[in-house]
Amino acid sequence: MGSGLIPGSTDGPSGTLDIDAGTSALTESPDPSPIGLDAPSGSGSNTAPSAGLGVVGYARGHRGHHVGDGECSTLADRALASAGARGAANFGPVTPDADYVWGTQVTLDELQPGDIVQFRSYRYDREVSVDNPDGSGTNDASFEERPHHTAIVESINGNGGVTVLEQNAPQGSAVRRAQLFFRDSTVTAGHRTTTIRVQGTFWFFRPQPR
Repeated sequence: MGSGLIPGSTDGPSGTLDIDAGTSALTESPDPSPIGLDAPSGSGSNTAPSAGLGVVGYARGHRGHHVGDGECSTLADRALASAGARGAANFGPVTPDADYVWGTQVTLDELQPGDIVQFRSYRYDREVSVDNPDGSGTNDASFEERPHHTAIVESINGNGGVTVLEQNAPQGSAVRRAQLFFRDSTVTAGHRTTTIRVQGTFWFFRPQPR
């Protein structure tokens, strides 16, 4: 599963994530801090937040490598298993074209690092226009597609932007980082306007401990 170009990957020669200044700024994201029962004062030992931390850690640790058979869902499944969380097989049938369930469904506004995204016929289009005071300007358009795909949330960037860790997008690629968008938006910064349009279906899931 998974296809599409990755202009926002950090695995190119420059090693930096090409994120449009008009949508959201992103720096190298640190390991998420413990929250809830996983904070130092808490009493939980294997809660959903701690499972999410383990999922992100596993995916980061395998950047640049193929996990298992290289399928996008295999990365998520093994990351969840390594964190002591349930995989898709615990929630329903696992077939090549299934819309997998990875835990408890959450919304975009509730998203946390370590959550899992499941895609169906997803695409975003990004248009960046620059209108200079002298009348000159440029227009640039790009897009990303994930027809049937699974990815792991690494960080939430604002304006509907989410940094994910994924493999097999484009087909055959190793684990890499990319920025995707899940909400329509138009942001103007100076003379630069960035418009994002999102189509398709996607679900967000919170890992559940075994």
